[in-house]
Amino acid sequence: MNFRTFLKIGICLLCLNCGECFIPLIPVAVGGIASGLAGLGYMSWCSFKECCTNQYIPADFTLLDTTLKTKLYGQHLAHETVLHALKGHFEDTNPKKALAMSFHGLPGSGKNYMANFIVDALYKNGANSSYVHFYKGRLHFPADGNIAEYQRNLRDEITKYLQVCKRSIFIFDEVDKIPEGTLNILVPFLDYNPKLQNIDPTEAIFIFLSNTGGSAMAQHLLQLWQAGKKRDETTLADFESLLAIGAFNEKGGFHKSDTIETSLIDHYVPFLPLEEIHVEKCIIDAFLKRGVTPSNEMIQETMTHVTFGPSPHKLYSNAGCKRLDQKASAIKQKFSSRRNSKL
Repeated sequence: MNFRTFLKIGICLLCLNCGECFIPLIPVAVGGIASGLAGLGYMSWCSFKECCTNQYIPADFTLLDTTLKTKLYGQHLAHETVLHALKGHFEDTNPKKALAMSFHGLPGSGKNYMANFIVDALYKNGANSSYVHFYKGRLHFPADGNIAEYQRNLRDEITKYLQVCKRSIFIFDEVDKIPEGTLNILVPFLDYNPKLQNIDPTEAIFIFLSNTGGSAMAQHLLQLWQAGKKRDETTLADFESLLAIGAFNEKGGFHKSDTIETSLIDHYVPFLPLEEIHVEKCIIDAFLKRGVTPSNEMIQETMTHVTFGPSPHKLYSNAGCKRLDQKASAIKQKFSSRRNSKL
């Protein structure tokens, strides 16, 4: 046995998730080298390539909690619901189904931020991990007439990814732009005690992002406010059934969907419309990201680009914190030019 073969056998013995290790091993040879390789764990394949292990999927919930506290504004319900759901799913040694969460809210309320924070906390390589899979409504499912093709591709891709890693995550953005019926193909992957050939999807995570229910949620939050209930006093029960009904009845990927009708979505997560105080924090972040501590004048000028509704109270930003990055960039240049002209 040459050294290269010896080394590869050693790597394969130590590797927990390597599809490359198909070497016909002679039992005597294996027995003879196993003990000598036991102390060479650092040489395992997983030291050089991402593997489906705790090393690459550390699930750092302390990091996630801290990030949500400091970077996600006005979303106490989303913070609490998502953090507890993920921790419970990872701590369950024998889950009965994949974790499925549906994020709902107006544009700019933080749904994509939350998804990115989750990925960064769960996976060592973040969005670059081989176990993180993004789908975008208008990009991946652009035509209403291709539903059968989309379903076939989704089934094959998810099956392939789960064969590589049971802890894979699948994030579907713009669900309201996905052709109706497409997501019905997910039912076998989301079902309880699934019986699928060659894969076990119960440790996987599915997250759906949608604007559906956002307007109804804003109206309901306003009604609660008028009744004397403060924003921070609201609970998941105040919104969850409202979101489930909206997702099922509004046009989009979940319209009349089997995934909702068969109760396979575990958590409908409300992203509440943002108020002025939350938008101001987003503006400050946008300037700090560009190395500028904004003055009150800079903040107020950026705020002039934000519209609020519904009438007559106009408590909530119509677009959340969307587009504020670009506005902050332009205003930074404007104030910089103004200072330079005075020198």
